[in-house]
Amino acid sequence: MKDFFKLLKREIRICMNNSSIFFSFSTFFITSSLIFVFALDDLTNIIVFYKPVVWVVLIFSIMLVSENFLHEDYSDGSLKELQFLGFSEETIFLCKSLAMWLIILIPAVFLMPIILIFFKLSYNDVLKLFLNIFISTPSLTLISLLSALFSIQLKRNKIVQFVIILPFFIPIVIFTTTSENFAEPSKYFGDQLLILIGIFFITLPVCLYAGKLIMREINK
Repeated sequence: MKDFFKLLKREIRICMNNSSIFFSFSTFFITSSLIFVFALDDLTNIIVFYKPVVWVVLIFSIMLVSENFLHEDYSDGSLKELQFLGFSEETIFLCKSLAMWLIILIPAVFLMPIILIFFKLSYNDVLKLFLNIFISTPSLTLISLLSALFSIQLKRNKIVQFVIILPFFIPIVIFTTTSENFAEPSKYFGDQLLILIGIFFITLPVCLYAGKLIMREINK
C-alpha cells in the first residue's frame, strides 16, 4: 500500500503540473456545449435533451485528455521504468486512473454553474447531474485510459481505437440519459445510481486485466 500511495502521489503531482489537461478538458467541454446550444432554433425545449448533449461532450472531453496520461510516459520510457522498479501493471493502471479521475472531477465541479446557465436547469437537476458524473466518471476514466493504451499499441490508429472502445460507453450513456419515471423520480434516481455503481464494479476488473495485458505487450 505504501508503494501504491507513493505512485499515486507521483501521478497526481505530474497532472497538477500539467495545466494543459485542465485547459484542454474545460475548453473542449465549453466550446462543444456552446455549439449544441447555438445550433438550436428553439431554446425553450433545451432542457428536454440536455443529458445526451452533456454526456456526449463529456465522453469526448475525457477521451481527448486521456492520452496525456500515458503517451509521454511511454515515449520517455517512464512506463517501462515503473515496471522495472517493481510496480505491477495493475497498480500503474489504477494509479493513473485515480489521478485522471481526480483531475477531471475538479474542472467538472467548476463547469456545473456553466451547465446550469447554458441549459437553464434547476439546482436540483444540476445536483443530480453532478452525482451522475461523480459516479460514472470512474468507469469512463478506466475505459478512456484503456483506449489510450490501445492507441499506443495500434500506433495511433484512431479509427480502430474508436470502433473498439466506443461500444463500452453505451451502457453508461443509456443509464445516464434515460428519462426519469415521474411517478417515483427519487426511487428511479436511486436505482440509476446503483446501476452505475454496478457498471463500475464490472468495468474495474475488466479494464485492469486488459490494461495489464496491453502494457506487457507494448513494453516488450
